[in-house]
Amino acid sequence: MLRKVTIIQCPAGRQLSLEENLLVFKQRPDFVVFPEYYNVDPDRRDVRHNASQAATYLRYCQTLSDRLATVIIAGTAVEADKDGFFNTAHVFDRGRLIGKYRKANPTINERNHGIGAGSAPCLFELSGIRVSILICADVFQPERFSRLAEVDADIIFIPTTSPLRPDETIKEKFSRDSRIFVAGAAASGSYLVKCCAIGCLWGGYLQGRSLVAAPWGILTRIPPYDENKRRILSFTLDIAELREFRAKRHLQASDKS
Repeated sequence: MLRKVTIIQCPAGRQLSLEENLLVFKQRPDFVVFPEYYNVDPDRRDVRHNASQAATYLRYCQTLSDRLATVIIAGTAVEADKDGFFNTAHVFDRGRLIGKYRKANPTINERNHGIGAGSAPCLFELSGIRVSILICADVFQPERFSRLAEVDADIIFIPTTSPLRPDETIKEKFSRDSRIFVAGAAASGSYLVKCCAIGCLWGGYLQGRSLVAAPWGILTRIPPYDENKRRILSFTLDIAELREFRAKRHLQASDKS
């Protein structure tokens, strides 16, 4: 059971170029993921402004999902409702909204700008594949990976913005990827697909450290020399291999008990 995922590492608030559209189309992906805050005005941080613009941005993702005949994890947008504002990921399947997830662990900076915490976890079953979402700083709460292990999530998509760290070494980058994402994949028993924004967002510069991780290691990543560039990264995930890994791990745990 093979599923191709395509990561769109790009700036917030920017549509794909014609060349990028053709590249994604030729990949024939089962899933396409955009970065955190993809559906915002990158020059204005005001939550009311971005919430008012969200429908227009999301309409583009919805149309793209229909045109590519695929599932799109549409990065995130600022969503408003009676409870306040949320950093929310929407999921479109061939042009149809099938669900959404609100970031559960907003950063202090987000909270100071009016973004509230979501609470409900999400799990979508799409053609027999169990898909979930975490958003950026959610990964700093390890219990979230443990909860997703309980429902046997196959793929966890992680739209992300990562601040530029100009003095960070490649060794430090790779060490953090292992400490957070390989460990998270191992804890959840899932593939993790992290998609990063690049460029400048609300006056702060970002680094693109997009990657795919499995419980046994990093499968592919955007190399450090491309972390500030627009890149499209596709990778085919073997769901049967992952489920076999989980089954063996469950069996070993049962034997020990």
